[in-house]
Amino acid sequence: MSKRDLKIFGSGNSGGGEFDKATIRGEGTVTDDVRCQSFKVYGTSVAMGSVETNSFDIYGTVEVHKNIHSDTIKIFGTMNASGDVEYNNMKIRGTADIGGNVTGEDINVKGSISVKGDCEAETFLVDGSFDISGLLNAGKIDIELKYGRSTVKEIGGEEIQIKRKSSFLGFNKQNGNLGVNTMEGDQIYVEYTKASVIRGKKVEIGPGCEIDLVEYNEQFSCAQNSSVKKQIKI
Repeated sequence: MSKRDLKIFGSGNSGGGEFDKATIRGEGTVTDDVRCQSFKVYGTSVAMGSVETNSFDIYGTVEVHKNIHSDTIKIFGTMNASGDVEYNNMKIRGTADIGGNVTGEDINVKGSISVKGDCEAETFLVDGSFDISGLLNAGKIDIELKYGRSTVKEIGGEEIQIKRKSSFLGFNKQNGNLGVNTMEGDQIYVEYTKASVIRGKKVEIGPGCEIDLVEYNEQFSCAQNSSVKKQIKI
């Protein structure tokens, strides 16, 4: 027997449960945990429990009071999740604020992402800004800093590239910058970064950086307008 759909059109509330498709067009609240094949919001939604689904698509604003578990997550707007987020592929075109940990494969952000816990991925791509209170761990990290200050406690990865985003037509650059305690990887390139320690096989310090200590294994270079207090070949 096929499962029924959850549909809210206009304004309304629904209980939780198991559904085939959950669709909210307008303004809707789901009062308990939801398990479904797809969860789509066109407008504004509050999920007071957890959401477990194959596809989580938001065109507007969503607030989830507990956890999200989804194969794909697409945010075109704003997402606030109080708990943990587990995914395979997450695409953000807007803003995501996550109160717990983030675990999965590929994250692609154009906008901003904030994580109160740790963030784990195979690839972590950001065009904008990010704030992670714990550890960012990914195989490939490619960040283009846009506006304001991004922060993360620790970064661990294989390939780490952090650049300041060029503005339209590339005539000048925006004022994005990064603050991090510790960064560790195989190949590292950073711009406009303030860090206590950077460790890597090959470390290139680009413009606008203030680094207390660099520990490198194979190669090290530093731009003229950056500051590295101490470098050690290990």
